[in-house]
Amino acid sequence: MRIVIGIFQDKEDVTRFNRRRMLDFTSLTEVGPFFSKDQAMLWMKELRSRIDNSEIAFIPDQSRKNLKWYGFTFEEQ
Repeated sequence: MRIVIGIFQDKEDVTRFNRRRMLDFTSLTEVGPFFSKDQAMLWMKELRSRIDNSEIAFIPDQSRKNLKWYGFTFEEQ
């Protein structure tokens, strides 16, 4: 099993990512909000350093000023 880690601002981005990867949506864990992309990235990198079998898989290309940041993890079998 591998843990997939990412950050997002729009929940719909996570749903689209999940469909592409065909991950088990029931294993979704969300954290946040973070008040900046830097804060969310720090969380993601720290978590990645603590979980041996993990992958950073999703970081939005653009950010939206009016939305907060969130983190997520999925279990990939």
